[in-house]
Amino acid sequence: MKGIYVVALVLTSVFLSACQALDHINPRTKAYDLKDDSMLNSSESKNQHHIETLFNQQNIQGVLITYDGEHVKTYGSDRTRAKENFIPASTFKIVNALIGLEHHKSTRYEVFKWDGNKRSFDSWQRDFTLGEALQASVVPVYQALAHRIGPTLMQQELSRIQYGNAKVGDEIDQFWLKGPIEITPDQQVKFFYRLAQLSLPFRRDVQQDVRDMMYVESRGANKLYAKSGWGMDIEPQVGWYVGFVEQASGQVTAFTLNLEMKNGDKIQQRKEITLDILDRLGLFHYLR
Repeated sequence: MKGIYVVALVLTSVFLSACQALDHINPRTKAYDLKDDSMLNSSESKNQHHIETLFNQQNIQGVLITYDGEHVKTYGSDRTRAKENFIPASTFKIVNALIGLEHHKSTRYEVFKWDGNKRSFDSWQRDFTLGEALQASVVPVYQALAHRIGPTLMQQELSRIQYGNAKVGDEIDQFWLKGPIEITPDQQVKFFYRLAQLSLPFRRDVQQDVRDMMYVESRGANKLYAKSGWGMDIEPQVGWYVGFVEQASGQVTAFTLNLEMKNGDKIQQRKEITLDILDRLGLFHYLR
């Protein structure tokens, strides 16, 4: 009898252990429904190591952030920059356009005539629509738009949408190029995610217009929307490449690259390193 009793206890113990294990099983997949954090961390660690090496090989002090509406991921050789404030430089053209279109100060297709005066770059010395001037980053066109908006409305709108520190200062056509307005890369990536989702506090048609103005290229069914920025009138200089990728599935991932520049030495690398990283992360593959 004692032997039977012992066997019964053993069998009961095994049964209870099995029941506890089954509590962790997803009945639809028959697999353990547990997050393998070690595997996730290992994958992210590999990405971080690869991307940091990429930055270091090109002598870049910078950070790249991605945001998919749920997870913010930070990569690069100087990830502390993610929380630091910088002038937005020409990435502010996006905000400028949103405010201008929202308040009927211009349209996407309005032609801004060249006044014949010499501009910083020969390629700027022609007429541009507002949309064309965004991609070519023609500063005089967006300075003209800022003058139409004016300092009072500009300040009201920046405070309303809580863009960066929302400071306009005394120069309506210089504040995003020299300050005092500043924003962190972390704030930028979330701003552009909201634009991608048409969820900023502007009319949807205005956001759609500006979104379309940002279109750069497609790879297969995946689309890249982006804007560059170069703060050349401050020290140290700052470079930006910001925007979002829309995948065939409809999934949107915003990104922000922020790096230190010297005399424009990283102009081409802003886009190149961003695309290399997006390819590495499986967000915007090179067509091979």
